[in-house]
Amino acid sequence: MQIQTSRFGEIEIKENQIITIPSGLIGFSEDRRFVIRDDEAASPFRWLQAVDTKALAFVMIEPHVSISNYELELTQENLKKLKAESIEELTVFVLVTMAKKMDDVTVNLQGPLLFNLEKRLGMQFIIPDGKYSTRHSLFGDKLTKQTPVTSAQESPVEEQHAVSD
Repeated sequence: MQIQTSRFGEIEIKENQIITIPSGLIGFSEDRRFVIRDDEAASPFRWLQAVDTKALAFVMIEPHVSISNYELELTQENLKKLKAESIEELTVFVLVTMAKKMDDVTVNLQGPLLFNLEKRLGMQFIIPDGKYSTRHSLFGDKLTKQTPVTSAQESPVEEQHAVSD
């Protein structure tokens, strides 16, 4: 099947690539059919392209790229909606908000996207209690300053870095 997109032009998709998000995404509840598009040149980013609205596409990334200790607490009801027995059957992505400078790119850790790729089902899950932000720095806790390599004759210089959230 051919679909028209504003970013990729006309693309060929197979029926078994379509993922249904029964409740849609927050702010986009009318669109419920999507495909995940890989782009090797933009890896590790992926696109979530709407099937029925050519101009609707989201950039997403796996949360571990940004934060090492990301945790989801799903109920049996959440798993049931995705026809999954356990969280291990699910793939998790977070939406990316792009910016002109890479340092300003953020991810929405509070509203991850959960997919049961085998069953072609998805949902946006909202994590309560403000545990995570909707505008977490893409680099999150993975951003580290490189320490310069020193030769044996040089004495290392201690540096202090202030980190603010």
